[in-house]
Amino acid sequence: MGTYIVQGGRRIEGEFCVRGSKNAALPVLAACLLAEDVCVLENMPQITDVVQTLEILQELGCRVDWDGRTVMIDTKQISSFVIDNDKVGKMRSSILFLGALLGREKQAKLAYPGGCAIGRRPIDLHLAAFQRMGVEILEENCILDCKVSRIAGTQIYLPFPSVGATENILLLAVKAEGVTLIRNAAKEPEVVTLVRFLRAMGAEIYGEGTSSILVEGVSHLHGAVFTIPGDRIEGGTFLCAAAMTGGKLCLRGLEREQMGAVLEVWRMCGCRFLWEDSDTLLMEPPKCLRGDLTIVTGPFPAFPTDMQPLAMSLLTLAKGSCMISETVFEARFSQAGELCRMGADIRISGRNALIHGVDKLHGAEVSAGDLRCGAALLCAALAAEGVSLVHGSEYVERGYESIENAFSFLGGDIRLQEERNGYV
Repeated sequence: MGTYIVQGGRRIEGEFCVRGSKNAALPVLAACLLAEDVCVLENMPQITDVVQTLEILQELGCRVDWDGRTVMIDTKQISSFVIDNDKVGKMRSSILFLGALLGREKQAKLAYPGGCAIGRRPIDLHLAAFQRMGVEILEENCILDCKVSRIAGTQIYLPFPSVGATENILLLAVKAEGVTLIRNAAKEPEVVTLVRFLRAMGAEIYGEGTSSILVEGVSHLHGAVFTIPGDRIEGGTFLCAAAMTGGKLCLRGLEREQMGAVLEVWRMCGCRFLWEDSDTLLMEPPKCLRGDLTIVTGPFPAFPTDMQPLAMSLLTLAKGSCMISETVFEARFSQAGELCRMGADIRISGRNALIHGVDKLHGAEVSAGDLRCGAALLCAALAAEGVSLVHGSEYVERGYESIENAFSFLGGDIRLQEERNGYV
């Protein structure tokens, strides 16, 4: 736990290579359980969610070796199908171990998962799909005790294109008998990454990136060497900070097709972009950010909900009035009140936020309530006049690797002060 101390008013500019994607790395790590030998994962982000996921793998009996950004996971000696409740309570992504353990051990036991408090994220879609595939589920005292004797391929229709449910079904379906067809599947890049990794392990999967994914079950999966793609949300975060502070930025390690909706909003605000090649993006900000636009979050390829807090931060300095409609999570405006403490003019009505742009933000003492809220507040603090204290580093560290060092490298004046015994 700690507090970021930010002296605002300096441009975020220069060249930076984004790190591996949090949202892609976590399901890939869970998928390693399905391998019968060693997986080597490159470009792994050094964030607390990855650390906790690796600890779960070790508790299940896996051997884990982490050297720099390369992780080797040997699953040959798995000795448990039970996941510690404390660790499950810290991460939403821990639910993915359910599908992977059932695919490997035919049984799994874990508590309902936790994570950031950004609204209800029920796992009913996961469990209903598993039951259709032959899984017996016993729920008692918020503990899921699951067993399956025969994983049956079937056709599954998701009422909502849930990323987590799509990933979990994939993790189970690759070891099913017969064919599984997922309709209304999530199209997010992280789902595509998981499919590519499973295919590298020997899975037979077709249709990733579309609303229909077909999986032909196999009896064995082997290890693989795989590179985690760059984090599109981290890239968007740095674009936000640069645009708010008026800095020119070059980002490397992005995948062009993943950034469409985010770049379109930034273009509407006046930013100019140039792709030097498929993974290098140049951004030039306007002298004055433009507003008068509406953003609606939604499943890929719509504007990502993970970027919504960052977009709100950006629009606080855009000339005119803007509307954001959050259609994915009902409690993802926690940054609004904190931004108002810095001088923003934001009004919330249900799942809609009306932002009236202001000329400047001022430093303030604010607190992050979740991961992306924390990133949004840091961007605002970098653009504000004066000093800001942003509490809640433990949230930010879940998804950003030493973000204070990255922003400092790009010209920001920011440092992290750890808290000990309740004092900074």
